[in-house]
Amino acid sequence: MVTELTGPAVRGVPGPRRGPDDQIADDQTADPLHAIAGVPAAEQDRLLWEHGEAVADHMANHFARRAPHLAARSGFAPWQRAAGAVAALGAVALLVLVPSVLTLILAGVMALITGAQLLIAVAARWRRGSAGDGHAPAVADADLPSYTILVPAYQEQDVIGGMVRCLERLDYPSDKLEALILVERRDHATKQAIRDADPAGFIRIVEIPPGKPQTKPRSCNAGLLLAKGDLIVIYDAEDRPDPDQLRLVAGHFTAADDRLACVQAKLMVSNADQSFITRQFALEYCLRYELTLPGLARLGLPIPLGGTSNHFRTQLLRELGGWDAWNVTEDADLGMRCSALGYRVEVADSITYGEMPHRFTAWTKQRTRWLKGFMLTALVHTRNPARTWRTFGRAGTATMLTFMVGTPLLYLAQPMSLAIWASGYHGLFAEHLPVGYTMTIVQSAIFVVWTALVVAAARRYKLVSAVFAPLLPAYWVMLWTASWRGLYQLIRAPFLWEKTEHAAAPARV
Repeated sequence: MVTELTGPAVRGVPGPRRGPDDQIADDQTADPLHAIAGVPAAEQDRLLWEHGEAVADHMANHFARRAPHLAARSGFAPWQRAAGAVAALGAVALLVLVPSVLTLILAGVMALITGAQLLIAVAARWRRGSAGDGHAPAVADADLPSYTILVPAYQEQDVIGGMVRCLERLDYPSDKLEALILVERRDHATKQAIRDADPAGFIRIVEIPPGKPQTKPRSCNAGLLLAKGDLIVIYDAEDRPDPDQLRLVAGHFTAADDRLACVQAKLMVSNADQSFITRQFALEYCLRYELTLPGLARLGLPIPLGGTSNHFRTQLLRELGGWDAWNVTEDADLGMRCSALGYRVEVADSITYGEMPHRFTAWTKQRTRWLKGFMLTALVHTRNPARTWRTFGRAGTATMLTFMVGTPLLYLAQPMSLAIWASGYHGLFAEHLPVGYTMTIVQSAIFVVWTALVVAAARRYKLVSAVFAPLLPAYWVMLWTASWRGLYQLIRAPFLWEKTEHAAAPARV
């Protein structure tokens, strides 16, 4: 049986046009686990144990079977491989023969990406008060929807106790809550830490079967299989959401039409003052969640969701296929998928605090995964350019390319252009091309624009002082390393998930 994933029919608003290539196979009725969400918790636990292999296969491969054309595991299209080879050979040829031309091309690309991202940030200020501006009406307790909270936790024994306390302090009726802490069967330390925290009755340990790939989205798919709530949210083990976040988001969904698929809360860094890295990370998050994502939401453009605190309509998330277990930025991928299918994402004016890596090695692993995942997501959604144009539209396609391709490309291009410029070797025709002036202007403009945006975004938050914004170039050097490492992994190990280690973080609730 095949059903087409179509956009919502709301007040006569048509969804994007789709053809046969945009269909998703619906195999839920043939799945022996398709009704597991409707049985009691004890029965769910029994089924997880008795059908461990089927559950592990569902977690890893359900989406890839339903939508191979949208799944990362399907690999790269032949034309994408050919285009990548041509781009690499072309860059090498230009570097050897006419590096001045290569430098100007890179400068143009960087200017275009920075300009596009600047326009999005400006839109965040310009269109305040429009849809997706972060505000929602209050909802009475009796009218609140039921909620499922998913907390994927692997080797998180140092922080999971704080998450338990945080969940217990959420301002939401406990009889409408279920919190599923998704723990691998063999992760005995994390399970014991949860039990030691003596969790409230609505908090439950779900032991998931082992399998590959060992990724966060794979765990989340197990939670989606079991979820009973009308709404569902994902928190990381080290997260500390505002206590009223669920109420506020429920207001968003209650007031919205059926085109609203997801509400993204703002993410902020709880350990911003710990090191240079966490200060810069905090400034980056201020820019992303105060300007960039709200700007995209207000313009109705595709949003690369954050890895946590994204709230969905549970049934709609199931219809979308859940998470792609093989995509290392499953959040950004799901945000792109929502847009391609005609749904909308809003940004809530609620904060989730999270601990970020403060050491270079841990930070590099995390940032490598993000940047590699952006490139992987872009490749997934551009396998068929005609379909990309049809589903995303002109503005959506440009936005998807700007962020999914443009972000890592910016950090790949910067060190190349600076190295050529600093070497003084510009090759043939250099005397006829204003390479030095162009590079000075472009790099200076990028620095000024990003510094101004970061300062503007950070003014609202007291997490980190905006005086650290001028140190962005030093942070960019780190991003260059992560980008080139991500490109290497994209070629050699596209599905590798390097786990981020977390220490005990303060509960900011």
